[in-house]
Amino acid sequence: MIGGAGGHSGVPRHILQLVRALTGIADLTVASDKCAGVYKELDRTPARHVEVPGLESSVSPLRWLRAARHLRQLIGREQPALVWAHSRMAVFLLRSMALCGVLPGRPEIAVTFHGLPFGKGHRASALTIRAEKLFLSRLSGLHLLFLSKAAEHEYRGAVGEDLCLGHQISQRPNCSDIGEIKRREPDDTTRQLLMTGRAARQKNLPRALAIFAALPGTYRLTICGAGTETAGFRRKAKHILGPGPLSRVTFLGEVADIRPLLARADVYLLTSRYEGMPIAALEAFEAGLPLALSATGGTAEISARHPFCTELTAGEGVDDLQEDALRITALTEAFRAAPEQFRTEIRRAFQQEFSFAAWARDMRVQASRMCPPVPDPSLTPEGAANVPLPPIIPQPMPAGVIPSQVSLSGNMQNTARSPRA
Repeated sequence: MIGGAGGHSGVPRHILQLVRALTGIADLTVASDKCAGVYKELDRTPARHVEVPGLESSVSPLRWLRAARHLRQLIGREQPALVWAHSRMAVFLLRSMALCGVLPGRPEIAVTFHGLPFGKGHRASALTIRAEKLFLSRLSGLHLLFLSKAAEHEYRGAVGEDLCLGHQISQRPNCSDIGEIKRREPDDTTRQLLMTGRAARQKNLPRALAIFAALPGTYRLTICGAGTETAGFRRKAKHILGPGPLSRVTFLGEVADIRPLLARADVYLLTSRYEGMPIAALEAFEAGLPLALSATGGTAEISARHPFCTELTAGEGVDDLQEDALRITALTEAFRAAPEQFRTEIRRAFQQEFSFAAWARDMRVQASRMCPPVPDPSLTPEGAANVPLPPIIPQPMPAGVIPSQVSLSGNMQNTARSPRA
């Protein structure tokens, strides 16, 4: 499985969930750019982690070539039955290598679109649609996985149904596996908003700050994500908020364990321009929190199934921001009227739709269908679905655990016992 940046974000969380789900039916290797902490959890699993420079998103062709060269070396050594790309750079590079005939061996190729590379919020939609059409027309038998029905529908509409013929297309929503969270006693005088997202255009954090500026003075906002702790981002926030509301915002940057923040939050806020299906919103859903979400294709299925969710307006004007603030206030105050009752109701809805156990069974079946046939009966779709799940990996990692990562310059052991992915 190929990821991108090694920090705390949705794609690494998804890959770690896949490792949990597929342990016992496949021999797993995970590739990513330099690990910034999240992949240390793999040390407690049988999976191997390999750092591949250049997998983080970049506009530099030289970095693309460097990453492709290292990927080719890795795939040649590992000889996997399935190569499964997840990050945007990995999805692009893997299919480009296959198109150019430089992909070693003949592995099955799977890509998961954690967010479509075109459409609303994207600046280069026309170019990426042309690239998708090229891949679909020149390659055959690709496994294309989408996180929502809306994403699959939009993709088919953009590239054309004819080009989708000959490829295996499926849709599986994301899940969350944070487990039970012990709620901290709330302060009756304040309301805690939580937002997770790196300081990037996609996450549209300036809109979140502008909405927060219109909320009552009893509301506080915590923002965590790569880049949100920097002086530059705080200066932007001060320009939007002014000194008063700014004093009620906590900038945490990247955090390894979101659960303590979920335990004391009253509502979760997401203002992204586009999303696949945000795992962070599902984690807040599992924790029993109300959600205030921007209306994107990737959040529509969450909104439809969450009993305490409001969609934000699509406008950018002052009236839109005030309307969003009113919606968040109404949602939060209604929730705080009977928090335990509503939290139980929210968690029940989560378990019915997005539980890890059901998702893991689906992904074991999916993986067994994508891999070439093997004689082991546990690796058939029916057998894979019945493999017991390993326990949830505790977070954060205990102090003193030493990562067992290897780099491409080191030695890699090939101790395959099941199809390699």
